[in-house]
Amino acid sequence: MHPFAEGGLQNVWLINGYRIKETRNGRNIVVHQPQGLKRIICSALCVKSVPLSGAEFRYLCTELRITAAVLCKRLALTESQLQAWEAASQVPRHADTFIRIMYAVHLDRPEQVQRLEARSVPRHQKVYFLLRHTGREWTLQETLEQPQASHVLTHAKKPNPAQATDQDSLA
Repeated sequence: MHPFAEGGLQNVWLINGYRIKETRNGRNIVVHQPQGLKRIICSALCVKSVPLSGAEFRYLCTELRITAAVLCKRLALTESQLQAWEAASQVPRHADTFIRIMYAVHLDRPEQVQRLEARSVPRHQKVYFLLRHTGREWTLQETLEQPQASHVLTHAKKPNPAQATDQDSLA
């Protein structure tokens, strides 16, 4: 077995799937399918039953490519507070929960995690969601400009939404 200490992790051991390569600069470990290995490590960290250590938190952030600046902004921290978390034996519960959820989102929709770094929108700005059904699924588009209704319902009596079925149309 070989310890996998990349990114400061000290609790990960490889049983197989690696080879040791001798170079003129010393010994190097060559891991088979490194992306798959990183994915399984991150998944294991996200479902472990005890709080994340600072090193584990930093490892997940690195794999998600979330910068310290973005983390500080989203978690309302200073850089020194973040550094203290990353050096600690465990991170605060809200940070632990935040990064686990972000990794779960990343597995399903990686582009959503990258949007954390998107340009800033003023707090008072409304974001409108435009939803389109393609016949198989719904798609989402966001815009900062208020859409114009193409038609308005003019029913004398509004339909009861509790009685709507999947076959009913809202238009």
